[in-house]
Amino acid sequence: MPIAKNAAYSETTIGLTVSRSDILFPGECIVMLWNVMNAQRVLFNDELLSASGEKTLCVNAAKQPTLQVMLMDGSEVTITQPVNILPTNPLFLISALFTFMLVVLGIAGPLLRAHRHLGASETVRSIARIVSWIVISVGIALLLIEVLLRVYLGAAGSREQKIMYLYSLEEIRALQSNLIPVPYISYVPDPAYPGHNSLGYRGSEIAIPKPPRTYRIVSMGGSTTYSTGTTEKESYPAFLESILRDDYGYKNVEVINAGVSGYTSWEVLSSFAFRVLELEPDMLIYYGALNDLTVREWLSSDCYRGLNPQRGLNGQRGLFVERNAELPVSALYRLVAISLDWISNPWSLDSSFEPSRVQCKRDPADATLEKRLVANTPIYFERNIRNLMTLALAHNVQPVISTWVYNVEADRPQLWRQSIAQHNAITRQIAADMNIPYINLAADFPVDSSYWELDGVHLVAAGAYEQASRYAAFLDDAELLPKTENFASPGE
Repeated sequence: MPIAKNAAYSETTIGLTVSRSDILFPGECIVMLWNVMNAQRVLFNDELLSASGEKTLCVNAAKQPTLQVMLMDGSEVTITQPVNILPTNPLFLISALFTFMLVVLGIAGPLLRAHRHLGASETVRSIARIVSWIVISVGIALLLIEVLLRVYLGAAGSREQKIMYLYSLEEIRALQSNLIPVPYISYVPDPAYPGHNSLGYRGSEIAIPKPPRTYRIVSMGGSTTYSTGTTEKESYPAFLESILRDDYGYKNVEVINAGVSGYTSWEVLSSFAFRVLELEPDMLIYYGALNDLTVREWLSSDCYRGLNPQRGLNGQRGLFVERNAELPVSALYRLVAISLDWISNPWSLDSSFEPSRVQCKRDPADATLEKRLVANTPIYFERNIRNLMTLALAHNVQPVISTWVYNVEADRPQLWRQSIAQHNAITRQIAADMNIPYINLAADFPVDSSYWELDGVHLVAAGAYEQASRYAAFLDDAELLPKTENFASPGE
């Protein structure tokens, strides 16, 4: 099973992948692949390598998949993707015991049958008794190991260990799978996950058809709209609804959080067309920029704009699928099978993206991150947002565009900052060209580290409230919402 490690240092990104995570004996060979962007040089055991490539590596304790990378500032970092040599791992001993049991059982059957046919032979009876004793002893030993393993993992095992060795497929999905695959738009939030409603949106249930005199706002974007740094009641869409109702008197305003972690403009456009329109929205607020930048950073230029079936599509995502195979009940068997790659690690059940079969050419070995961003211009981001705005207007939905903000005190490379500014400039230009209300949140959003998670990208509750407050003030000042006297429910 291929195992990948990704790292970022300043403006340098490093990807290292190995074809197998475990080998049986020292000296077995694996395939090592790497992709380094914006570095002065890449070494393996003092051997100069190109910025990307692959090589066959025969692994032992002293020779592991390792890259030595000199960053643009002259400093060096070392990235290792360890390969486990099973005889040095305690799990190997359990695997050997399990194999021994199978061998003993294979021998015991014929001997016991011989005992029935040659019952008069004391020698055969003695051998059969010994074999039966061995089989029973091994069975009891394995049963004890299974019981002790379950007791230990249940009492002291980590969340990851319980997912790997104890929980059923249904329990794993209930615990960690917050996405499900759906047609046309790849994936949506799982309705069974805490904080999601039955339609797969974050927040309370949504009435369809829309109740009379309800003004429905839908907020769309990626994880910074979904708000992974807060509870569902502390996301900016939830705060926006309460502020508009309590502070501005728009009692029948409803704000739906249609943000989904990882969504780029591709998924946002598809989601609006195939899902959000059925909610009968009156207003759409779009907030996003970062996920489209990731696509530009990681796709080769041929994948991004090459003459192939993928042209113009987000090939980074691939196709979202779920693993539906039932998991073995035995914790001991799962421990052995996962270690030997007989079954997939259940830890990754919730998010599997199958790559497209389109074969793209790699970028030249001397390509840097800056060169790739220059080649992969944000033409699709602009096209998708223009199409989103056009589709909203065609359905009498009032679009509103916001710039995207991040913590400027966080360690963000200058190239990253320039790219985000480029995306924000595109949304500003679209708003001007199409006469769409524009919230320049990035212009004077407070520089306050207490508003952000440590990544400097996702807002915590205080930051989400600040964002919602600014949106509410803008919507009210621009008179984009119906007046209160024309808006109240009957009897109010």
